[in-house]
Formats: sequence, structure tokens, C-alpha cells
Amino acid sequence: CYLHLLSFFGRIWQREGSMAPGGSLEDIKNENVDLEKIPIEEVFQQLKCSREGLSGADGETRLQIFGPNKLEEKKESKLLKFLGFMWNPLSWVMEAAAIMAIALANGDGRPPDWQDFVGVVCLLVINSTISFIEENNAGNAAAALMAGLAPK
Repeated sequence: CYLHLLSFFGRIWQREGSMAPGGSLEDIKNENVDLEKIPIEEVFQQLKCSREGLSGADGETRLQIFGPNKLEEKKESKLLKFLGFMWNPLSWVMEAAAIMAIALANGDGRPPDWQDFVGVVCLLVINSTISFIEENNAGNAAAALMAGLAPK
């Protein structure tokens, strides 16, 4: 169906002007053609197909050229993602408070204020843990939606 073709190639934007009819599929892959701004019949010419769709062999060729029609999944380290929640202005203030609890509280020969230090560090870890769990749940929900929308 031509609507599937348009949705598949709908993200392609023109970079170097329009391609003459009958150009290569590599030009489309390299995003040299803007299929959104040309008439539908010219889209079929550019894609070398018809309203009836592609044959099995043509589909296999297109699959080799363009790859599967799915979003790329990025795998990121959960530890680095967790530590990333400790790199923001609120965390910087909490980290500074923890350092000040140790550095400034031991005047007059008194020992450092470990209770305040541990309390602030615990709050920092709790804040980062809650943020990590919320974002992880949101990411899982988005992945479930994408899996439900993906063609089978």
C-alpha cells in the first residue's frame, strides 16, 4: 500500500535538491530526496514501485538496502544512568553540604560531624534512587508501547 511506503520514507528530508525520476534507491537511503513534497505518482517513480506494493524479491532487496523498519534500541549502563542522577544542581548542593559537614565541623579539635555527612549522603542516594526508578519505569512503559505498535 502506498501509505505504508509514505510512512516508511516520510522521515527522509531533502539535502541536496530533488533527484530526477528514476534515480537510485541509494539516493533515497542517503536522504537526498524529499518524498513529502512531491506528488504521489512521482513518489512511486522514485521508489520504483506501484500502488500494488512490492514483489517478494523487491522487498528482500529493499530490506538489504534500507534494513528493517524499526527504531534503534540504545543499551546504556544502568550504573552510569544511576550515577547521572547525581550530576544536577540539587545533587551538587547536597554534595557540597556533605563536604561542609566534614570539613567545617571539626574546629576546636572536635571530630568531624559524621552523622550529618551520612544523613546528607543517604538523602542524595535516596533522591537518585527514586529518580532512577521513575525514569526506568517510564522507559519500560515506552518500550512496551513501542513493542505493541511494532508490526508483527
